[in-house]
Amino acid sequence: MQAALRYGKDPAGNGLQMHRIDGAEGFWSLRANRDIRIILHKDGDATTLAYVDHHDDAYAWANRRKMVAHERTGAMQIVEVVERIEEISVTNGPEDYPLDKPESPVVQPFWVLTDDEMLDVGVPRDWLQPVREMPEDDLETLFDKLPAEAAEALYDFATGGKLDDHIAVPATPGSNPFVHPDAQRRFRILDNIEELQAALDAPFEKWAVFLHPAQRELVEKKVNGPTRVTGSAGTGKTIVALHRAVHLVRNDDAANVLLTTFSKKLAEALESKRDILTEAEPELRSRIVVLPLDQAAIELYTSVHSQPNRASPSQIRAFIKEADKAGLGKALSIEFLFEEWDELVDAWGVSDPDQYAAIPRTGRRTRLGAQQREAAWSVFHFVRQRLEDRNLVTWAMMYGALTDWIGQKGLDQLPYSHIVVDEAQDLTVAQVRFLAQAGQNRKDALFLAGDIGQRIFRLPFSWAKLGIDIRGRSHSLKVNYRTSHQIRAMADRLLPPSITDMDGIEEGRRGTVSVFDGVEPTVVLAKDENDECAKVAAWLESCIEADIAQSQIGLLVRSDGQLGRARNAAKAAGLDPRSENGVAIITMHDAKGLEFRAVAAMACDEDVLPDPTRLAMIGDPAEMETAFETERHLLYVACTRARDKLLVSGVSPGSEFIDDILAKVAS
Repeated sequence: MQAALRYGKDPAGNGLQMHRIDGAEGFWSLRANRDIRIILHKDGDATTLAYVDHHDDAYAWANRRKMVAHERTGAMQIVEVVERIEEISVTNGPEDYPLDKPESPVVQPFWVLTDDEMLDVGVPRDWLQPVREMPEDDLETLFDKLPAEAAEALYDFATGGKLDDHIAVPATPGSNPFVHPDAQRRFRILDNIEELQAALDAPFEKWAVFLHPAQRELVEKKVNGPTRVTGSAGTGKTIVALHRAVHLVRNDDAANVLLTTFSKKLAEALESKRDILTEAEPELRSRIVVLPLDQAAIELYTSVHSQPNRASPSQIRAFIKEADKAGLGKALSIEFLFEEWDELVDAWGVSDPDQYAAIPRTGRRTRLGAQQREAAWSVFHFVRQRLEDRNLVTWAMMYGALTDWIGQKGLDQLPYSHIVVDEAQDLTVAQVRFLAQAGQNRKDALFLAGDIGQRIFRLPFSWAKLGIDIRGRSHSLKVNYRTSHQIRAMADRLLPPSITDMDGIEEGRRGTVSVFDGVEPTVVLAKDENDECAKVAAWLESCIEADIAQSQIGLLVRSDGQLGRARNAAKAAGLDPRSENGVAIITMHDAKGLEFRAVAAMACDEDVLPDPTRLAMIGDPAEMETAFETERHLLYVACTRARDKLLVSGVSPGSEFIDDILAKVAS
């Protein structure tokens, strides 16, 4: 930083050790210290700080690169020089072609593309033929070899997407090649030394709210209805939602935005990022309220009615047991009735037997005959009566009352003109109905970000039938900025290549790529809990030795019952598990939306994940599939909290989900 600032104050380089790099057109070396070199690119009066590394590596980087504006798009690019090595083989005879060992044909996914098609998406001309000859097995190297816009387009094409979706808008003749949207992916223009110092001084938290230019279109897009942004873990959905909220209030003086999510911890993280993003425009903050959705609902309900007296799950279960003792429900089990109430009757606001008979049973594959429905409804009527007698409301009843209130009083009474929801995949039926009613006043009133593959709390249902129709306005992010290629590839084995929601919208996971490499994740199956503790402790010590701060390490477990195992591992590594700035020891559910440099998903035992207690509470064995699916999603969530290092551990033989990720992972 000091060397860069010295150069910025005196671009002539007086007193600095600068050298032109032979054979690398336009590139210069600037000495930072005895070992570190900054690579500059000079073109007239413009200088680009392009790269920094150890001496030999920095020179090698410059000798393999050139910086030119793309001939078709006009965007400035840093292009790796193509090195061709042509070998001439001499055939001595037919033995050179063994007929008994035919080679498998090499699949070359780009062979069908024309020069114009590749140039339109930013492929440099020197790379047209090498790309055309590239075998399918080398797809991951695209991001090492090509500018990002070209690599993303080709990777999407190779995995089933359309190249036409990535055609770049050509720059205006004579325009600055550094201001093209594709160039803005990698270059920032600084007009003075103060801007340079501010950029270099910026803490990591400010870089954490950086919006990739490829995402900006979604933030600023004008829409004609509710919009959803999807994408696998780490693709920047939260950042897009955050920038969308700021964009709305910045461009509309009358806008008041509720930026919301499902938990207090995530809301606090969003609020912190909102403050960073609006640091230069503090007047915008008062018009972006950040709250967990349930808290926002309680505040609104209290202002309209009174402080809600909410019924707890244990109270509902007690009412069902009371009904059972009174002879209601016949042969239906307490657990089945509780699930039926929680997932259907209360969730959908069912108030009479006819509605109950017609309600969709998605995720509840048990078919009830007329007599069984009648018996079940007698219990639910009993429960509703008990709630009314005691002036109790459930969450679903509270959202239902707010939905009715908006319908009666009008949207003018609502304190928010727009609602932006992060982690929307876990919205309840009642919450979706409320949001649908609240989003009627503006075409762009609802913006939802979420990943179906991270649904861990709710059964699937149709948003469109409840009033939020995002068909034609659902956009998938494909570039992972948070998680290394190795961790992402391993976690993706837990999920199918594509997931289709209840409205028929397919969320494809093919084509998602990470922008950086890392170490391979490790899977450890220990002989017992003490052995696992020792192995995780050794892993923790290696993280500390690698200068990973304790606060950037997470030990994640399935349930509260395994937290002690994680604390023991931290103690064995010489760490204080209760330290405020120490290693985070939390459940996988509580880790939703968080991120760490290093994560150990511990206690992934055969009798822990999936959770046997949860499975035992399922009233009908036919519903096991849904439970298994959400448990699998939970491990996916845990693994994708890691940016750089991941350890998955358990006592042998381990969770059955580990079988899916062991294929190419070092044990």
